[in-house]
This record gives sequence, C-alpha cells and structure tokens, in this order.
Amino acid sequence: MPALRDRKRAASPVADPDPPRKTRGRQKVAEVDLISSDVEVVETKPAPKRRGKAAAAKGADLDVLPALDSDVDVAPAQTKKAPPKRKTKATKDEIIADDSDAPVTFNDKVNGKDTAGQAQYAKAEKLIIPVDEACPHSGRVFVDSKSGIIYDAALNQTNASGNNNKFYKIQLLTGDQGTFRTWTRWGRVGATGQSALLGNGSFHDALSNFEKKFKDKSGLNWNDRNSAPKSGKYVFLERNYEPESDVDREDTPNDDKQQGNGSRSRSASPAKCTLQTPVKSLMELIFNADYIAETMADMSYDAQKLPLGNLSRSTILRGYQALKDLSTLFNDPNLAHSEHGTPYNEAVEMLSNCYYSYIPHDVGRNRPPVIRETERLRKEVTLLESLTDMKDTDSILKSEKGSGGVHPLDLRFKGLGMREMTPVDSTTAEFTNIADYLINTRGHTHGHTYKVEDIFRIERDGETERCQNYAQSNSDRRLLWHGSRATNYGGILSQGLRIAPPEAPVSGYMFGKGVYLAGKSTHPIEELDADHVADMSSKSANYCCSYLSGNHALLLLCEAELGKPMQELTDASYEAGETAAEINALSTWGKGLVGPEGWKDAACVHPSLAGVSMPDTRILPGNTNVPDAYLQYNEYICYDVAQIRLRYLLRVKM
Repeated sequence: MPALRDRKRAASPVADPDPPRKTRGRQKVAEVDLISSDVEVVETKPAPKRRGKAAAAKGADLDVLPALDSDVDVAPAQTKKAPPKRKTKATKDEIIADDSDAPVTFNDKVNGKDTAGQAQYAKAEKLIIPVDEACPHSGRVFVDSKSGIIYDAALNQTNASGNNNKFYKIQLLTGDQGTFRTWTRWGRVGATGQSALLGNGSFHDALSNFEKKFKDKSGLNWNDRNSAPKSGKYVFLERNYEPESDVDREDTPNDDKQQGNGSRSRSASPAKCTLQTPVKSLMELIFNADYIAETMADMSYDAQKLPLGNLSRSTILRGYQALKDLSTLFNDPNLAHSEHGTPYNEAVEMLSNCYYSYIPHDVGRNRPPVIRETERLRKEVTLLESLTDMKDTDSILKSEKGSGGVHPLDLRFKGLGMREMTPVDSTTAEFTNIADYLINTRGHTHGHTYKVEDIFRIERDGETERCQNYAQSNSDRRLLWHGSRATNYGGILSQGLRIAPPEAPVSGYMFGKGVYLAGKSTHPIEELDADHVADMSSKSANYCCSYLSGNHALLLLCEAELGKPMQELTDASYEAGETAAEINALSTWGKGLVGPEGWKDAACVHPSLAGVSMPDTRILPGNTNVPDAYLQYNEYICYDVAQIRLRYLLRVKM
C-alpha cells in the first residue's frame, strides 16, 4: 500500500557501515550487518507521479495517502537533515516489513502504582502542541474540547540484549478544512526513522487509527495510557505542554543567541538590560542554551525525543522508580524470582530496559548498557536530578515569551525570584575572605586551579525565615560548599537545594537522601552521590563539570544548621538518614582523612554571619587521624532543606 516517504533528520552517531544499494524499478534494501536487531528487510517502490499542486497556506487541509505502518527501527544510513516544513503533496513509498516487537522487556509489576499527573491534558485555551518535527504537512494536533485530552502519544522501548532502543510517535492531526489523519513515525532513538500518514480524512477513521495503533504498540487502551507498562510493549511517555501554551515555537536558534539565548522577535527593537555587568554575565552562563544541550548530550539524554519542555514530572518519577526497583534488587537478588519471576540477570536487564524506556538515551547504534552496578545507577540518578533542575531553567526561559520591552536577561533574573544578588567588591575583606576559603581548601588529590571572577551575596526569598525554625541551644552552624553543574542553577536558585523524592533509590546516595555539603571545594569525581556540601572547596568543584560550560564553574557557600551532636560515620551508610533520626541528630558527618585544622567565626566575612563557623584558612588543612575513614575529605549531609540557607555564589574560571 502507498505510504509517505521517510524524511531523515540527521545521521546517527554511528553511520551505517553498509548503506542500501539502489536498483532500477522495484528496489530492495539489503539487510544491514549491524549488531542491532531493530533493522528489518524493507521493500520500497518508486513514487509514481502525482497530479495537482502543493497546498500553499499554513493550516490548509492535510493531503494524505493511506499507508501500511511498520514498526521498524531503521538503520540510520544516508540520513539527511530534515528540510524546513512546507506544504507539499506526499510521495508514495510502499513499506513491507515484519511488525514485530522486542522480546519481553517489562514486567507488569514495575511501576504498578499510578503516578500519572495531568500533563497530557490541555489546561490553557490557546495551548500549542508541536506537530512532529519530521511531519511535512501542516495541521494541528487534535485536542478534545470537552475532556482536554491531547491526542499526542510518545512511546519508547528499550531491550538491551536485543540492542533495541526505539521510539514510536502517534499524533491525531486536523486541518483547517475539517480533515483528520493519524501521523506515525518510528525508528531508533537518535534517528529520524520512518513515517506514515493514515486515514480517509474523517474524524472517526483517524481516531480509530490512533487508538488502534496505540493499543498495538503499548498493549494498553488509550484511556488506560498511564497504567503500568505491558511486557514486551512500548512505554507511554506522559508529556508536559504548559510551558509552550503562549509560545510561537518557530523562533529560530539564531534569534536566541543574538539575545543571549532568548527568543525576541527580529523586528522588535532591542530592550536595554538593566542588570549590573556581573549579574548579566551570570544570567548568560546559567541560561546558555548551548551549555544545556551539551550537558544533556554528555549524559546521553535524548533531548530530541523528549525535550525538557515536554518532560513531565510524572515521567521523571517513573524513571526514579525504575532505578529504585533496581537498587532493591541489587540489595536482595532473591527478589528476581519472588517479585519478577525471572533469573537475576534477566530481572536486572528488564528493570534497566524499563528505565531507559521512560528516560530516552541516545547511544547511537551501540547496545544500551545494562545498569548492573550501583556506580552506574548513581550516574543515572545524577541525570534525573539535573533534568529536574534544567527543566526549571527551561520553564524560566519560556516564561519570557511575549514580554516585549523588557530585556531577556532581566526577565530571567526576575524568574529566579531572588531577594538579593549583590556583586561583592573585589577590594573588600568580604571578597578576600571568601576567595581565601576557596583557594586554601583545595585538596592535594585534586588538580584544580581557580580564578575567582565574581562573588555574589545572595538570598532566596523565604529561606531566612525558614531557617529560623532550626534556631536552638545545641546549634552548630557552618559555612560550607555546594557544587553543581552551571546548567542546574536555574533550578537551584529558583527552587532551592532539593532532596531526592521518595521514588529515588536510597543507594544512589552514600549517606541517604539529603543535601550533601562539604567544607572543601573539591570532590573526587567517582563519589557521585547527590547535591553535596563540604568544608574543602575542591571537593565540591568536581561536581561542577566546568568542561561543559566553557571552563566556568559555579559554587555555592551555604549556611547549614548541622546541630549537636551530629551522627558521625566513617563509611557509607544508605540508611544514615533513618539512623540519624533515631538519635535525634539533624545531620550526618562523613568523616574524611583530610580536613580543616581549625575553625573561626564567619563574621569576618559579613556581620550577618556572626555565630556561623568557617575553616580558618590561615592554617592549611591537614590529616584528621580518623581511624578507618573511607572518605578522603569531610562531607556533611542535611536531611531537611530548611536547615540550609544560600549565602554566596561564586563564579570561578577553572
């Protein structure tokens, strides 16, 4: 049957080693010798000539041919960048392939509880839902005016052993002249894949095609889309559309870069930025779209498949839950049989597949790596934490749309909701004391060199009042470091430091779920735990991943109420949060081999810090002589965000 010709977007990271050979007349694409079992034999037929002219106006009726859809994860050979969308009549290809799913990948017990939110419903009258970027036809995604349901389905499926890592997209589209069609596109994550447009133009036929295709691929009825995934079927990714409700998403990237990654209209006269130069530079760093894209690529997250603006909280929580199930299995391998009815290795792969299906990863033609050890699990936890923060950054960027007359950087600063962000004069004792704390608490095991570019005295709205709840006679307040990627600070400054949700695995955190602080700015990269605070500056600096942000790092100095006594540990304990509560301790001190030799009152930095302790940097850090210490440097973990108040933000060249 006739079908639409595939439009390729870009080549996969690993090119097809044996591209298809063209022949005259009917042509047959030879089987490609790849590891992946996603590739099937595909037969195509040259497109016959079509009569008529292409529709010219955007929103004109959909010009569609029925098609035989096929779930083929196509090898990305000879892929090309998709051309700009335009109204054109479809060419015809005949795709003949076996519509087969991967072997059993999921267990119905995984994520059995309903964690679905309301993101797949239209909550605004003028909500704009993007039509799939590979669709060559104009039209709109259909939204039921009564229920608000958005007929846009993003599906994903990963099967590591079979090297399957594929997506399936289904949209019910409507044209201005009252025609309705079902658009489908499928392929390997990171590639454009193949596509088809289905239906005879009537609403009932398009709806029937949409619901049938969704049921075929997911094993679920459309009305049950948020239920637990079915074994051997695709996972439904709930998407969020609210950030795009009043946005014309056709602003070009070049416009963004010209306005500091904003999205001002070309014709709009440039507004003047009212921010001080250091604050302006900070906004340009935090909201740099290129750095955000590079960070996601570094962690193998596929932002093309599920952009930050469409990533829902429900999807992130389901990803956390899959990792938590894996962690539980690591701790008790007997659960493989009792809970999942399968051998241990198969259960581990099944849960890894579940995670990758919810959180798309672009691994090219490589086999998706099975999450078999805690270290890899921790890295995936870090990804979910970063996605949470970057999603907040993305929301602030989109909130500036349509705000004419105000410079984008002013709008972004306003979006952070800061009560204070004051650049500290570099000639003051305040600046010197903080710079000394940074430079003189570098660990000897870290090769960092620092150049302090800017220091900001900061205050988040409401934090001061919140921290007063912890004022007590057994107080132990300290000024400690926290490090994170520059791209995370849109979320950190607007929402504060956060503790992992209940769905997150406790084994992803060395001393349980909490905010991790350090008295040293360095931190061994292999100890990827969580948000981290230390008394040695380099311990936190390694969390900044400055290589992803032009060698610029952002470090926080936090006032933390640790309380007396602290729970003192010399080795990792995933239950540290619970054991601390049992002895009425507010925090845990992970004792290291190296630490400050003395402490002093931080009033030398600013009068408002009187009573807060900081390391005496006149004395270099030394050996703590703590027996059996596992950590190289001290680490402090707070189990309530109300214990922490952000005081300073440092922009450092590394």
